[in-house]
Amino acid sequence: MSLANFIDESLKLDDPERLFSCYLGALDEYGVDRVLYSALRNTSDEEINVPGISHCYPKDWINYYMAHDYVRLDPVCQHAIGARAAFTWDDMMRFRDLTPAQSKLMNQGHEAGLNDGLALAFHGPMGEVYGVGMASSVANRDVSRFVKEIQVLSTQFHVLYSALHDRERNVRGASLTAREREVLKWCAVGKSNWAIGEILAISEHGVDFHMRNILRKLEADTRVTAVVKALHAGLIVL
Repeated sequence: MSLANFIDESLKLDDPERLFSCYLGALDEYGVDRVLYSALRNTSDEEINVPGISHCYPKDWINYYMAHDYVRLDPVCQHAIGARAAFTWDDMMRFRDLTPAQSKLMNQGHEAGLNDGLALAFHGPMGEVYGVGMASSVANRDVSRFVKEIQVLSTQFHVLYSALHDRERNVRGASLTAREREVLKWCAVGKSNWAIGEILAISEHGVDFHMRNILRKLEADTRVTAVVKALHAGLIVL
């Protein structure tokens, strides 16, 4: 499945499991067939004690990982919390001084069939962090060649997956004004704040004011995220 097809198809799905399956199909085009999407940090008092929300990692490895409390030790998770872009596991290991226990963990993951690993994190507006770890069950696929494409796919997946779980809250809690919907619709087709101001006959400062309100209401950190959430929640129609 091409990147463009994934974006089109993913917008039509209203079930998290089907969305994750679609995401796996898109990643398969780049040699990735092992994926784990998980919470790395939340803002509640609940401790994160499960390895993933959705995954297709080897079950034996997941069980072993949990039995040895690798959640706290995993250098990929630790690195992802501070990362703003996708990274390969090899790059991470060159950047960080791993402890002997962390090196052992990475070697065991490789032995479990996780090759050419990649990871990326998504930082939410309240400090929460979600991450995707991915790899190939076949060695030497060199998935690092497709980092940019994988990052776009994964961002689309994360935004829609989150929206599906939060859809009722988002629709109930985020009521955009008529002007805010107009601003966001023009934003969705790539217009700058200046251009939107010209179209709507308001100042650029006024557009910026509306955009800040939109981001706050939709709990979005970027314009793109706001557009995707609004489309999926039916707040705007293109």
